[in-house]
Amino acid sequence: MDEPTAALGPQETAQVGVLVRTLKADGIGIFLISHDIHDVFDLADRICVMKNGRVVGTARVAEITKDEVLGMIILGKCPPGAIPGPGAMAAAG
Repeated sequence: MDEPTAALGPQETAQVGVLVRTLKADGIGIFLISHDIHDVFDLADRICVMKNGRVVGTARVAEITKDEVLGMIILGKCPPGAIPGPGAMAAAG
């Protein structure tokens, strides 16, 4: 699903969320692309951040914070606990 909630109002966005959760409950895997970090944390089990066409890192949503994801998006740095993509920069500290 590529940006399934883009340009939708709150009611329609909620309906998409119900659909995605129903499909997940039925055991159907979904590849969700979204710029809305709230949708990602609400609907996804795993996250993969890409920057400039390269994978920065991947992680289970339950094992990463929104701030860490934003760091991957903005800085292109993979935080501890996430799996870095090829050539990704490791987070300092």
